Amino acid sequence: RGNPVPPAARTATASRPRSADRQRGFAPVMAPLRSLLAVCLAAAALAASPFDAPMPVLRSMSEARLGTPHLFPARSQSQASFDELLQLLDQKREEIVLAQQAAQREAAVQGKPLVAMFMHSLERNGANNFCLHLASKLLHTQPFAIVFAPKEGPMRADFEAIGLRVETLDPASPDFLDVLQRRLVEEKIGFVVANTIMRCDVVSLAHRMDLHTLWVIHEAWPQDQLDYYAKEVFMMKNLDAAQIKAAFAVCGCIVFPSDVQKSIYDGLYREDAAVTIYNGIPLQQLDVFRSSHDREQVRRSFGYTQDDFVVLHLGTVCNRKGQIYTARSVAKLIKERGCANVKCLMVGARYIRDHEMKYIEEIKQTVLSNGLTYVRWEDTAEFDRGKARVTVMDIQSDVLRFYMAADVVVVPSLNEVLPLVICEAMAFERPVVCSRIDAIPEALDDGKEGFLVPPGEVDALADAIEKLHANPSLGAQFGKQGRERVLRQFAYDVMISQYDRIIDNLVAGRKATDPPIEKAAPAAPPL
Repeated sequence: RGNPVPPAARTATASRPRSADRQRGFAPVMAPLRSLLAVCLAAAALAASPFDAPMPVLRSMSEARLGTPHLFPARSQSQASFDELLQLLDQKREEIVLAQQAAQREAAVQGKPLVAMFMHSLERNGANNFCLHLASKLLHTQPFAIVFAPKEGPMRADFEAIGLRVETLDPASPDFLDVLQRRLVEEKIGFVVANTIMRCDVVSLAHRMDLHTLWVIHEAWPQDQLDYYAKEVFMMKNLDAAQIKAAFAVCGCIVFPSDVQKSIYDGLYREDAAVTIYNGIPLQQLDVFRSSHDREQVRRSFGYTQDDFVVLHLGTVCNRKGQIYTARSVAKLIKERGCANVKCLMVGARYIRDHEMKYIEEIKQTVLSNGLTYVRWEDTAEFDRGKARVTVMDIQSDVLRFYMAADVVVVPSLNEVLPLVICEAMAFERPVVCSRIDAIPEALDDGKEGFLVPPGEVDALADAIEKLHANPSLGAQFGKQGRERVLRQFAYDVMISQYDRIIDNLVAGRKATDPPIEKAAPAAPPL
């Protein structure tokens, strides 16, 4: 009252926006309030569930700068501090999740014997990819420790990326078994997982060492041709039929990916040791790829246009996979049946074995002799890709993009069990045309998810492809029904749980075919 405000000052004060006063008054406390609010929300998010997505509420608040501009003015320093806090909270949250997962795994594997996995190679192929997926999932419940392989290969990095050590030992070495036995003892291994029939030497050694053994058989070698396939096809000169049969006789558990394949070796194994488990596929990974990629863009990356009809043949280029029949069928479709927009992509060439290199050359000459263009992808300039009628590409580690680009996937094999390529193609809702051999009819029905054709018959293969070429809606129908079948029959989680059960059964002294071990119910809390 003693010092009244002069009129001029009153006028200036009245004309100043009152929001500015608020802003200056709130500014000193806004940064602490932001931090306090962030910590509270983070604590609530962590308490709710450490496995939820990383704090979407905080992220959205950060982007909105914690309110409207007239209430919370943007300040670069405070915003930067808040973003740093978010990063710290994300980091701490991730550490909590990893620590909980580690604790859960430690509890799950406590008291279980260490597991060693034996590969027939470290090259990229279906059998080895199966092992990688199996080990990565079973790591949460089984103490996998080390992977042994005959020689180096690109998949060493894949196994090391999931935390497994990799060691190479040459089976052709005179002291191989002695060295291996010593290493198993040094590593304190109590359980052996052997992959492919070519690891029969490891199976027999494990039996002599009284180790639990699970042997996964991917091959379909007729009993009277074991020597031929071992020595001539797979170049395993140190392997013979007697060794293979001896391993079948003593192995505690032999897993076959199909009933048909199991029947091929009937009489070599004990009935209570043989189990059929269909190979599952990681649908979640496939679905993430499908949802995050545009099909037309993927096709353009290979040089294919919207009008091209792409026939995909995915698999190691060799005689038993039947690429020569695909080449002849494609030539027939283009030259004789007016399918002018058909193009073929073969993925899986390698230049290691003489007979495979000769086979690739035979495919090339077949295509050229029909007046069609043939190229090797790796030798083709970018602007020329997708123009040739037949393109052959080397083995690839990332194959999902090929399914996305394909109009039809062909599997005209002469000798096969149940290749994952069929299930993966159906998961991508692609129609398939396959040989009616071995276990392939266990994966699809003729005229429902695709077509089954006699092996080696070019006209039958061409007829099936032509039907899909002429009727896109039929291909879409096959694709939808194939996807449904994969969900029913080839679920990944089901496969993993079956392997987990078998390992637990064998460790507990039970038979592989026994039902799951009943888990003890947790004790009731005191009243």
